[in-house]
Amino acid sequence: QELATVVAEGLDVKVMILNNQHLGMVVQWEDRFYKANRAHTYMGLPEREWHKTFDEANIYPDFVKMAESFAIRGRRVIHKADLKDAVTEMVSHDGPFLLDVMVPHIEHVLPMIPGGGAFDDIITKGDGTMFHEERPMKGL
Repeated sequence: QELATVVAEGLDVKVMILNNQHLGMVVQWEDRFYKANRAHTYMGLPEREWHKTFDEANIYPDFVKMAESFAIRGRRVIHKADLKDAVTEMVSHDGPFLLDVMVPHIEHVLPMIPGGGAFDDIITKGDGTMFHEERPMKGL
């Protein structure tokens, strides 16, 4: 709906999705406070998890195709080395653009203050690898 509005109104909007295929903040809380116990926070197809298979065909939903269905140019970044060129392409493109950047779901957004906590309780270090073993994201 928002993408349709962008096109209908002729807006030169740039969208960057940091796509970990999970409900990111919820996963972070699960890792830090619930021993990495997952409660339906994976947003992809369970039988084909991209972060395990590294097969681009398993990325679900396909935000690039979704953008293209609204006549918006889209691009996906899998490897960090490709990010600078992709951002340059996005900002120099005349018109709306969606950039889907795949990131490991075990990367945490910091700093964060736990629920019910005070500024003195701020968390500034660590990611999901501290809480469970995961396969590394090769080449990212």
